[in-house]
Amino acid sequence: MKKVLLAAALFAGLFAAATPALPVISEKAIKAFNETFASAKDVSWHEYTDYVQVNFRQDLVQVRAQYDEEGRLLRTIRYYGETQLMPNIVAKLKKKYAGKEITGVTETSSDEEVSFVINLKDNDNWYIVKSDILGSLQQTEKFKRADK
Repeated sequence: MKKVLLAAALFAGLFAAATPALPVISEKAIKAFNETFASAKDVSWHEYTDYVQVNFRQDLVQVRAQYDEEGRLLRTIRYYGETQLMPNIVAKLKKKYAGKEITGVTETSSDEEVSFVINLKDNDNWYIVKSDILGSLQQTEKFKRADK
């Protein structure tokens, strides 16, 4: 009986040690997040050295928002499709990359800039195109499709 209790205590101790500590999120960051993203769903917080990050969904958009300890929003990263992309950028993409499908957008926003990384594809290739908010397009990568 003593061996069973000892084994149970040992397993309980190992389980407790293996369980990750919950992140310590500042009240200021939580308050700022709740004020800015009131309709957020599927919220999860993560702690890093210089910031905390909250991952969530808002409508059809997956979002990562990064805050400092004072509750200042440092950066947002949003993932979405063509229908959420700014019309001026879509129009320029459709003209320059005619016949190619927009498959995904990563938008990064901070105090300094808003930028977009757009994934496109056609029958043979994948294309990675960067854009600023004005729609200045720059193709950065082109890959042969391996799924064909």
